[in-house]
Amino acid sequence: MKRLLITLAVCLLVGCAENRRKTTIADVYDFGLPAERLAEVTGWSNVALEIRAPHWFDSVSIEYRLLYEEPLRLRSYSASRWAGAPGLLLAQRLRQQLGVAGAHAGQTAASCLLRFELQEFSQLFATPQDSRGLLQGRASVLDARRRMLAEKAFALEHASSSADARGGVMALVAASDALGRQLGDWLKDLEKHGTLRGCRSTAEESP
Repeated sequence: MKRLLITLAVCLLVGCAENRRKTTIADVYDFGLPAERLAEVTGWSNVALEIRAPHWFDSVSIEYRLLYEEPLRLRSYSASRWAGAPGLLLAQRLRQQLGVAGAHAGQTAASCLLRFELQEFSQLFATPQDSRGLLQGRASVLDARRRMLAEKAFALEHASSSADARGGVMALVAASDALGRQLGDWLKDLEKHGTLRGCRSTAEESP
């Protein structure tokens, strides 16, 4: 009987330990404080932003790939996660940087749509200690009738400061900020060539 009680006590202790592991609170990451609007970007209040992403990006998992082992396998950190789906966090960051509206925020009068199709948003490990964040996708600008005005592919990488979730997050946020700057430069270039003539608001077009 005494041995049975000891066995039961050990099982209970092990069970409690397992439950504590399972209920461990995950580290939650977002993109930090709101980004300042890019100084060189003005006059895009009549442009709406839309982020499109594959259904697997609806998850809040922080994902990574081991290129040296199984590059086709998408893994996720068990004790860390995003505060929201990557597409939503990226959309918020780009709106802050570019000063544009959200495509689904009642902005039905927007003259143009800036659409970004997110294709990759993960931490890539070349070796167990060497990793980088990769943000890859394709941007397009559509007019009010949703006709294509321009499109361009983007692939931004940033080295991770550490081989863990925190390093991956910092690298991906840095890549996202770089994307905002490159999109701003692209829009300016398109405007310079007259491609976005109809994308300015009426007030901004007035002399």
